[in-house]
Amino acid sequence: MEKNRISFRLRSDIVIQLGLITNFAEEVEALNLKRPLVIWDQNLKNSEYFETIKSGLANFASNGMFMPLGLTGEPSYELLSDLQDELDMSNFDSVVSLGGGSLMDIGKGLALLASNPCEPKTLKGFPTGLNDPLPHITIPSVLGSGAEASFNAVFIDEAEGKKLGINSLNNFPAMVLVDPLLTMSAPKSVVISSALDCMVHSVDSFGSLKSNSISKMFSVEAFRNVWTYISERDLDDPESRLLLAQASILGIYGLMNSGDGPTNGFAYYFGVKEKIAHGMAGGMFLKDVMKWNFDNGYQSYEQLIRDTLSVDMDHFFNIFSQKLVQFSVPTLPDYGFKLADCENLSSEVSSALTGSFSGNPIPFNQDSAYWVLSQQFIG
Repeated sequence: MEKNRISFRLRSDIVIQLGLITNFAEEVEALNLKRPLVIWDQNLKNSEYFETIKSGLANFASNGMFMPLGLTGEPSYELLSDLQDELDMSNFDSVVSLGGGSLMDIGKGLALLASNPCEPKTLKGFPTGLNDPLPHITIPSVLGSGAEASFNAVFIDEAEGKKLGINSLNNFPAMVLVDPLLTMSAPKSVVISSALDCMVHSVDSFGSLKSNSISKMFSVEAFRNVWTYISERDLDDPESRLLLAQASILGIYGLMNSGDGPTNGFAYYFGVKEKIAHGMAGGMFLKDVMKWNFDNGYQSYEQLIRDTLSVDMDHFFNIFSQKLVQFSVPTLPDYGFKLADCENLSSEVSSALTGSFSGNPIPFNQDSAYWVLSQQFIG
């Protein structure tokens, strides 16, 4: 990286508003698209707001196609390949994704494959030289992960048992339309998991060695908003969800422009290994990664916590521990692991997560991983 160079990417038009569902069609029509593929989470059919959205998009999508998807867990490359075979993407001029992060990742994949026909697995990692995808419009029904605004499309390779995304600047959505009302039917466990995911994004990106003054502003504001949401507000209040909506996008922009750290890496690893929701898996390890970093010399957390919460680190760790219990965040013993397993686990994760570990503000290795993992068995 060139000395004194600061790079920051913002690509999408974003609108956040309570009650935006009544104007979705007007926002979308500005793009002058005629033949959208609208994929939607079939769980939304029970939402009181879904029919409002569907009828509002009816004229816009009259020459396109509405396609419900029933997703359980995170999407795979195999599923993306099946959808590619099923759909003739040449029939569409755009993709609209209405649902949670997994569904929006599928939308990103389909939009990209429409102009870059190939076996989806060949796009894993950081592909270059791609054609621009179809314009993609995201309408999230879950807030926190930032998937609605990111250039990452995460899929599991079932053959390898690993999670690795298609990470391309081409994946930035053309438009992001966020109405917290649409998220009110999400289960409480999903809301909590997604909020914890946002916390991980904000903290990992704040401490990343690749962060810069601009990305840190996003990380700090994301942390402030999401902490206020989970600690001071009614999680089921639509006005409160506006905080989470903002934090979701702030956090993912901080992360995309700086890179992740060990906590997000642990979440990927154990999310696949034990099928733990990504945000919950991150919540399992966030406090202890922060504590290890702080106790070993990374003092900038103190500034982050004082500036946003006006408390010291000991107080923060104490109240965060209470929140993790309140939110029923699991621990490794809940999945049958024992303290004696930490030696092998730390070896496995340090080998698998070199990229995430390398972004940590101080050296993080197998010994560091062992300490973090072992804290799951204390208390």
